[in-house]
Amino acid sequence: MGGKQSTNAEQSRPSTAPPASRGSDKKTPAKTSQDDSKTTTASRQRSEKTKASDKTTSDEPSKRPSKKTESPPPRSRSADVSKRNRTSASSEAKHDGAYIVKDIENKKKNKLLVAAIDFGTTYSGYACLTKDEFENNKGDNSEIHCPTWEREGGLSYKAPTSVLFRPNKTFHSFGFDAEKYYHENSDNIDFKEWYFYKHFKMKLYTDKDELTQDTIIEDSREAGSRMNAVDVFAAVIKYFKEHLLKYFKDRNDDKEYFDNNDIHWVITVPAIWDLKAKQFMKDAAAKAGISGDQLTLALEPEAASLYCRKVPVSVETTKDGGKAIAAMQNGSQYIVFDQGGGTTDITVHEVTGQNTLKEIHQACGGHYGGNTVNAEFFKFLTTLLSGPVIKEIRDKNPSEYFDFMTTFEHKKTSFTADEKSMVTVRIPVVWMEVFKDNTGETLEEALLDSSYNGKVTINKDKLRMKYELFRKFFDYSINNVLKVFEDLFKKPAIANIRTLLAVGGYSESSVLINAIKQKFPNLTVIVPKDPGLAVLKGAVLYGFEPHAITERVSQYTYGVAMQKPYDPDVYDASKIATVRGRGGKRMVDDVFDKHIEIGKVCKIGEFEQEHDYYPLVNEQKIAHFEFYASELKSPKYTTDTKCQMIGTFSVELSKAGRIFLKLNASGTEIIGIVREEETGKESRAYFSLM
Repeated sequence: MGGKQSTNAEQSRPSTAPPASRGSDKKTPAKTSQDDSKTTTASRQRSEKTKASDKTTSDEPSKRPSKKTESPPPRSRSADVSKRNRTSASSEAKHDGAYIVKDIENKKKNKLLVAAIDFGTTYSGYACLTKDEFENNKGDNSEIHCPTWEREGGLSYKAPTSVLFRPNKTFHSFGFDAEKYYHENSDNIDFKEWYFYKHFKMKLYTDKDELTQDTIIEDSREAGSRMNAVDVFAAVIKYFKEHLLKYFKDRNDDKEYFDNNDIHWVITVPAIWDLKAKQFMKDAAAKAGISGDQLTLALEPEAASLYCRKVPVSVETTKDGGKAIAAMQNGSQYIVFDQGGGTTDITVHEVTGQNTLKEIHQACGGHYGGNTVNAEFFKFLTTLLSGPVIKEIRDKNPSEYFDFMTTFEHKKTSFTADEKSMVTVRIPVVWMEVFKDNTGETLEEALLDSSYNGKVTINKDKLRMKYELFRKFFDYSINNVLKVFEDLFKKPAIANIRTLLAVGGYSESSVLINAIKQKFPNLTVIVPKDPGLAVLKGAVLYGFEPHAITERVSQYTYGVAMQKPYDPDVYDASKIATVRGRGGKRMVDDVFDKHIEIGKVCKIGEFEQEHDYYPLVNEQKIAHFEFYASELKSPKYTTDTKCQMIGTFSVELSKAGRIFLKLNASGTEIIGIVREEETGKESRAYFSLM
C-alpha cells in the first residue's frame, strides 16, 4: 500500500483509507464477524494530527518500499489492476452473497414469534404473529394480533405517539394514558419539571444532518424541557416490548409463553430516511433491550406492499363467464404511496411472483404528511385569535387546548369534497373566554373587523367556516404531493404505470385521494381496508418473509477512501498528501473509490464486483478500510458535501499481499468481505443500512 509505515509496523491502513485530516462525522463502528482470520474494529475518530504513516496509496505491488519505511494501510489502483479479476469472480460473489444473507436471516427466522412496531409520527402500535400461526395460515392476514388501546368513545388499534416522563426523566406513561394524565391533570400536578413529548419522530427527518447519539430534543411545550432523543425513542420501544411480554405472561390459557429471547422484532422506518436516522432507531432499540441479532428494520412502503399484495385491483371474467376480483399479476407495476402524519413516502414496485416483489425506483417524498394540515390550521388560529391568547390557553387550560386540536384532527379525516357550504368544528368555551379577557371584545365582534368576516362565524360553541377556507388547510400537503408525482411520471420507466396503492392514516382523507384522482385521471387509486394498519401488519409478514423483496434500488453511492498518484489535470493541489508514494510519487488523499452507484438495482444476496488492494509495505500487519455513502452519483472525494462515513473495518493480515474487497448492499445491512489472495482467508463486516 504505499507510503511510510509506523515504527512498529502493526497498524496501517489498506490502500482504501482516507487521511486523518478529514475530521468528518462521528464514525459508526463496523460490526465484524470472523471466518478464518481475525478481525478488529476501528471506531475512533482519526485526529487531524495523524502521522504520515496513516496515508495510503494506489501504487502497484512490484514497487514496494523497503522494510524500514513507515505506513498504515493503503490501497491499489483497482480500476486498472482488478478489472481482469472481476468477471470470473462474479458468479462466486453471487453465490456467497445469497449464502451469507440467508445465514444472517436464518438466525432471526428461528425465533418463535415476530412482533412489529410501527413507530409513527402521530400514532403508533405493535402487532405480532407466532411462527406456527404463520406457517399454518399463510395468506391469512386476519391472524395477525393487534392489541387495542382504550380511548374516549371506544377502542383503537393504535395509540397517539405521546409519552410522559417524570422530573427525574423516568418513564411515566404512553399514548392515550399519557395525554389524559397530562391534559386533565386530575392530581393537580405542577408539570413544569415534567417532560411531555408528542409528534417527536419528525426530528429524525428535519434534523437529520445534526443527528447523533447525543442529540437533545425539546418536549412539545413552548420552551419545553429537554432530554436525549435516543432516551425518548427507547422509552416508547421499551413500553411496547414490555406490553407484549406482559400480555403473554398474564394470559390465562394453555398457549405457549414467550420471553424476549423468543421474539424477532421488526421496527418500521420511512424509506426516505437517511442512514443516520435508520441507525438511530437501531440504537434506540438496543437501549430498550432489543439486541441487533433479533431486530430488523423494515421500510414502511415495502411492508405495506407485502400486506396489500393480494389486494383486489380489478374485476375479471372467469372461464365460466362469471366475475371475480383479480389481484395484481406477475409483472404488474404500481406505486406505493405511504401518507402518514409526518412523511410522504413513495416507492415503485413490481410483482415478481406469487409472494415476491422488487423495487424499481428509489424512494422519494418529503415532509408532506397529515400534520402539515394541522400546522396550517394552527396558523389560521394564530391569525384569528393571536399568539398570546393561544399560548395562555395551552399553558393554563391544556385539556381544553388538547380537546379542540383533537376535534380538528377528527374533522380533518372526515372532511369531504361534498361539504360545499360550511364546515363546523366545536370550540371549547374557554377559548372564547380567554380571547375576551385578553382583547376586551368577544370573538364574534372581532370577526366583523377581520379578514375572516363572511368566511368564519361563531354560534355558541360552534366555529363555522366556509368550505374554501377549510380546504386551504390541505393545500401545502396536496400541492407538494402532486408535484412529487408529476416529477415521478416524467421518468420513462414510471410514465406508463397506472396503479397507485395508498396506505397510511392520512390516505383515509378523501380530499387528498380525490385531488390525486383529478390530477391523474388515468391512475387507478386503491385504498385498502384499514390503510393505517397496512404498514404495521405488513411489517409482521416481512419478519417472516424478508426474501419477498427480491431487488432494491440503491439509495446511495457506496465506496471506500483511498490515495492515488497526483495528476494536476484531475486532482486539486490542496489534496496532495504529506507522504509520498512509491518512487517518491506525490499522492492525493480522500479519493472516493466507488463500489456501488446510487440508483443501481441490487439483487438480494448478490455481491458487487470486487476491488483489489495492496499493502504499502511488506511488514504491514493490519488493513484499515473506511466506508462512505454519498448522495452523489460519482463523488470525487470522500470530503464532498454529500458524503458521510458509515463505518470502519480493520483486518489483520497474514501476509502483505494483494487483498480483495467486495460489498453487498442489497439487504438491510451492507456486508463487506475482505479476502487475502495468497491464503484465501476471509473477514466480514456489517454496516447498518436500515
